[in-house]
Amino acid sequence: MPEESNTPEHVEDRSGLRDVLALVANGPAPLQVGDIELDEDGRIRRRSGDQPLRLVFAYRGADFEARIETAPEAHIALSAELGKVPYSMEQGDSRRVTQRIIEATADLPSGRIEVSKAQDMSLVATAQPPLPLTPASVMAAITSLLLDFGPYIDLLRETIAAAERACVAVAAAPSSPPEQQPESS
Repeated sequence: MPEESNTPEHVEDRSGLRDVLALVANGPAPLQVGDIELDEDGRIRRRSGDQPLRLVFAYRGADFEARIETAPEAHIALSAELGKVPYSMEQGDSRRVTQRIIEATADLPSGRIEVSKAQDMSLVATAQPPLPLTPASVMAAITSLLLDFGPYIDLLRETIAAAERACVAVAAAPSSPPEQQPESS
């Protein structure tokens, strides 16, 4: 009677694993970001092609995407949607503060906060991580960008939250003053 195997099929097929082990053993040290990947079935294999890698994460209430180019040179493009610029009619002070925060990012060497025609705010930043392109060098470059923009993101979040609170307060306020009751003596 043949022995039944409890080993998952992807472990039994080790040709991709052998390829990766050969890369680790015989390739340039250290193993760099983009050298290996997981296929659709979760198998480790040597990465083919020069497609950018994507890293998606949340930081300080915003969804970020880091696109990591590995060829022809290492490059990281960081982006995030930060919300809408407050409207001037309803939130004039918040709008002016938001515009000042956005303008202050124009002098940063690594990027800036941009505003679209639809008044959407987006963070756009770039970095060239040091080589070799290890996970540590990629994370260090991304962390450096986040530290550069962190105070601006915090200020924008506080300003937008204050504008939203002001709108709620205005909407909840009575539309006409309450009737005066005559004082009794």
